[in-house]
Amino acid sequence: MSLLLVVPVAGQRPRLDVRAAVLTSSTLVEDLLATPALKTRLGSGLGSGPRAHAALGPELSAGVLLPLRPGISLSGLLGWQLTKLQAEDDSGTREVQDLSVLHGLLAVDYSLRGPLVVSAGFGMLGYRSEAEGLFASGADLAPLVRIGAGGSWPVAGQSLTVRAIADVHRFGTPLLRSAGGAGGGVLRYGLQVGIVPGGAR
Repeated sequence: MSLLLVVPVAGQRPRLDVRAAVLTSSTLVEDLLATPALKTRLGSGLGSGPRAHAALGPELSAGVLLPLRPGISLSGLLGWQLTKLQAEDDSGTREVQDLSVLHGLLAVDYSLRGPLVVSAGFGMLGYRSEAEGLFASGADLAPLVRIGAGGSWPVAGQSLTVRAIADVHRFGTPLLRSAGGAGGGVLRYGLQVGIVPGGAR
């Protein structure tokens, strides 16, 4: 029975898998923003209780989908998100710098009753920005776990999927460690729309 999970459906070939999403994140770092080491990097003006997160921004992913058996498929994806690092304190929210989020993901989609689809995957994720502020010395690559749930429908011979997704990963940078901090857990979440050309079930 286990062998059936790794044998592609007879006659099925790998297909292009394209997805677009809008995502934001929970807090990347807090409190340590107010330490002297980071204040010199971020500039003055931080109030009490400072924290930073990735703002809501678009993401595009593309890769290959391989049907394994009826209702089960495997996707390999590379994704890129363009967003902003936002700092918040007791005086409000302000944008600090441009931010990109890159990831590679291997995920399994499982079709339940009707259009319902759930998915789970794992991969690697990295934050990239100009060498300033929190990212003056770069950022760490981190493993991520993704879960998703939504619906899939045939539209004009294509497979269209809409799902809510959430990534769990850790965040850290060399500058944070030099200020005495350690990487913390982050939830990255949003809504994703995908299309597999010619992939209608």
